[in-house]
Amino acid sequence: MDNTIKTVLIVPCLFIFIGLAIFGLGDALLPLLISFVISYLLFPIIKKIEKKGIKRSIAVPIIFSALILIVVLVLSLTLPSLIKDTQSLLKELPESSTMVLEKVENTARDFGYEMNFSKDTVATYIKNHISELSGGVLKGITNGLKSSFSGFVKWILAILNLFLIPLFFFYVINDYEKISKEIKSFIPKHIQPKLAHYFHLSNEVMNGYIRGQLLVALALAGLYAIGLSVLGLRFGLLIGLISGLISIIPYAGFALGFFTAIIIALANNMAPGSLVGISLVFIIVQMLEGFVITPKLVGNKVGLSSFATILALIIGGNLFGFVGMIIAIPLAAIFKTLIRDLKDEYQKLDLYKS
Repeated sequence: MDNTIKTVLIVPCLFIFIGLAIFGLGDALLPLLISFVISYLLFPIIKKIEKKGIKRSIAVPIIFSALILIVVLVLSLTLPSLIKDTQSLLKELPESSTMVLEKVENTARDFGYEMNFSKDTVATYIKNHISELSGGVLKGITNGLKSSFSGFVKWILAILNLFLIPLFFFYVINDYEKISKEIKSFIPKHIQPKLAHYFHLSNEVMNGYIRGQLLVALALAGLYAIGLSVLGLRFGLLIGLISGLISIIPYAGFALGFFTAIIIALANNMAPGSLVGISLVFIIVQMLEGFVITPKLVGNKVGLSSFATILALIIGGNLFGFVGMIIAIPLAAIFKTLIRDLKDEYQKLDLYKS
């Protein structure tokens, strides 16, 4: 049989089988993807443990059990109070914003300036939009829980899917090299060297950036939470944790956390010294991140300028929303190399030379 005919027959069949497998997995596809991500992140740690003479069949359960134990302990100790504080913060934030605007009006009037944040302008706009955000978040959580666990059958399936994550994880991590080799075997040989180059680059960037950025976010969450709690800020622990965790998107955590903290402080009539303290907490933590934490944990794994970083965040957010902003920077670093290679190939064309 002619090679062209074979290609036309075999390649579509492979894609059909892949499509059927994805479709057939249904709700189990998400646990499988999560297990692949966890395996990817933990595999280097497993390899290091193996080098010390511990078998993978022992190392994997130890690492996974430790992670589960840490997550359960942290959630059981903090989740109830965090949920309560989140509900209170979302309810109070609209009123607090309006109160702060009124204080700005009065202060400006004392200095002879007339500022009008009337109910037909800024105050109403902010209040309405924060209320919409608050209601949207609570409604989204409620609807999500209802849709996930409505009916006994769906509830059982949701629990089963949750337990599929550790099951898939054990299979994937134990056969990680074998799975990688099997996937590679489907790639045409003439493009394997080039793809290997890009895979090595993406692996380096993802390894360094994602793992490092997660650790940075956790470190910042802890520092912000401790600093704001020591100052006695209402919801200080919650605002600090959210600020740190959102810092996985550059600049977002600092901006959101700082302005929220200032609004809550002003609304609760905290002393001017407390406002200075809040500012110092965010400035000091930001300096620690820039000069100590990020260089130590992430290093220069990405190699993007500040301007390129901002553009990547905008493009990622517009295309894929919140998830797009998280993955925008490592993907931009990979695309940077890809574009450079395409440029080299383009400059070899007669179109360019002529």
